[in-house]
Amino acid sequence: MLHTTQKINLRQERDFGEKLNATFAFLKTNFKPLSKAMLLYVSPVALIGGIFSGMHQSRMFQQLTGEGPYSTMGEYTFFNQVTSLNYLVSLFFTVMALVIVALTVYGYMVAYMDDEGEVTPAAVWEHIKRNLIQAVYASIAIGVVCFLSFFLLGLGIYLAVVLSLFLVVMVREETGFIESIERCFYLIKGNWWATFGLIIIASIIQSMIAWLAAVPLGAVMMMRVLQVPGAESELLLVASNTVATMLTTFTYCISTLALGFQYFNLVEQKDGLGLMEQVELIGSHNQTLTTNEGEF
Repeated sequence: MLHTTQKINLRQERDFGEKLNATFAFLKTNFKPLSKAMLLYVSPVALIGGIFSGMHQSRMFQQLTGEGPYSTMGEYTFFNQVTSLNYLVSLFFTVMALVIVALTVYGYMVAYMDDEGEVTPAAVWEHIKRNLIQAVYASIAIGVVCFLSFFLLGLGIYLAVVLSLFLVVMVREETGFIESIERCFYLIKGNWWATFGLIIIASIIQSMIAWLAAVPLGAVMMMRVLQVPGAESELLLVASNTVATMLTTFTYCISTLALGFQYFNLVEQKDGLGLMEQVELIGSHNQTLTTNEGEF
């Protein structure tokens, strides 16, 4: 059993700054158990994506620098096919890794609420297992729709912000595809700009940290350009790219957590579930006191 050191109330209305503060406070107090869940469930997928991404970059680097000349057209065609295959495989596993990051974070938040702050990797896995298939299909469908909508006067940006809550709605409320979309529109109504601003700021912070994670890869690429002895190793490039991909993938928990706090903030604004729970607790407490008084 993994114990968090401080209980944070998720069902609470928060302003912009409070949501960011809550995001990093949650990361701080739950760093070890959340990291363990990320390592168990995100790392394998991110590792595969990083390896194929490194292979793709290595072959593209050879092509750009004129290394590995091809004696026949068949060799050149095969090279491009392998490069494209590596790219497609890396893209698939990268998308999978990001989906699992979201499911891990939201599964952890739900378990954190339901289990009174005592979270096990097994509890997180139950949420991942239950929602993985629908989350992958839904993420691809939403991504395609939003991308195509970008050509319709910014409609894609609007939809991307609205549907950014899709996965947390699905995990917390255990709703289907259509119900989750309807719930997103309901929650975002009147709160689009606040959500958009939170995504932008959280993404900037996340990108700054991700940039630091990519420094080793950039150093290897620079050494290859300068033809530093030993830097031409394909294994070195693949390894550095794999590490950078995994670390960068982990940083997505920042924006994911921020959206999670925005979701709970909006639920509290719209439905007041946290307030209703407090009222019920007060009523239950008063009833207990009355019952006890009757015994004397």
